[in-house]
Amino acid sequence: MTKRKKLAILLNIVAPYRVPILSSLADHFDTLVLHGGNEANREWAVSLPPSLKVRKAFTLQIPLRKKCGVDGVTDTSYVHLNLGLIYWLLRFRPDVVISNEMGVRTIIAILYGKLARVPVWVWWGGTMQSERNLDGLRARLRRFLVRHVSRWISYGMTTTEYLESLGTPREQILQIQNCVPHETFQTVPQGQSAWFANDPRPVILTVSQLIQRKGLDKLIEACGRLAAREKKFTLAVVGQGPEKDKLLDLAKANGIEHFEILPNQSQQALNEILRSADVFVFPTLQDVWGLVVNEALWAGTPALCSRYAGCAPEIVSEANIFDPMSPESFDAALMKVFEGGVFPPDLSQLLTWQEVASVMRSSLETGVPTR
Repeated sequence: MTKRKKLAILLNIVAPYRVPILSSLADHFDTLVLHGGNEANREWAVSLPPSLKVRKAFTLQIPLRKKCGVDGVTDTSYVHLNLGLIYWLLRFRPDVVISNEMGVRTIIAILYGKLARVPVWVWWGGTMQSERNLDGLRARLRRFLVRHVSRWISYGMTTTEYLESLGTPREQILQIQNCVPHETFQTVPQGQSAWFANDPRPVILTVSQLIQRKGLDKLIEACGRLAAREKKFTLAVVGQGPEKDKLLDLAKANGIEHFEILPNQSQQALNEILRSADVFVFPTLQDVWGLVVNEALWAGTPALCSRYAGCAPEIVSEANIFDPMSPESFDAALMKVFEGGVFPPDLSQLLTWQEVASVMRSSLETGVPTR
């Protein structure tokens, strides 16, 4: 019997949408997932299959405020000092390492790779927009990593564009696509949904953390302009975060009569909510991808997407992309909802997690990108 290669995957968080891919890799490699634990702004409950070995490596998480790609907007990010990775890598002795960021974790992976003479892949998402306001230290770190990493797994075309701008040769990049467990969102719920049953139509929906970077204030202001034009609609938000009270006050000040904020939901419930809405709007001011857009499209809900989302040019019709910082652009996009001008989802642009896992497995086996 051929001995399976050992694969170490270094993450900050084990996110639920990653589990199918991680499990698929574990079916082909002797896989150990090492993570640093949930961040303060994440409340994910993850169900892991017994076949997937997961360990929490000692990590110091340092919160920092950082500038986003849009001027004047900041967000909290975390520096992860994953010192426990050293112990686990030396104990497990993997034949291949994947690191899912551009920071201390990847520096540790590179050092291990050079010591053990094994390949290191960096699975990462970042765009020209999200990296636009990098400080000097992080910009220098990006350039350092590009010089010492020769195998990349990019979230999609916008990440590939950024990596190439740093001097990474295209042949060193495996371009996949950020993906979700699409089966959940293609499942048609049984019975009649009670979501929004008594609310005015159309129902405009977004799913998001309630933080400044997500552009929810821009969405509420744009809907306020619809209300001022005597348009009838419901605006619904699914999510939690520190901006909740501010957003409720803003909706009231903008004269939005039918507005509600729902707490975070299970994927099954979210599928029902997405299918009950008339349009999904993603008004982010910065996202390296935007997986909720994938979820809306798989559920069959038309999506309007901010140009500042990394997923926009890859999976969203150009006619459905808008600039949330431009009232004219935002208003024109929302008016399409009332005029029947929102393009329907094009599922041919989406990769399934099975397709993504397949090309990752092939590349990890051969040691070179296969797409």
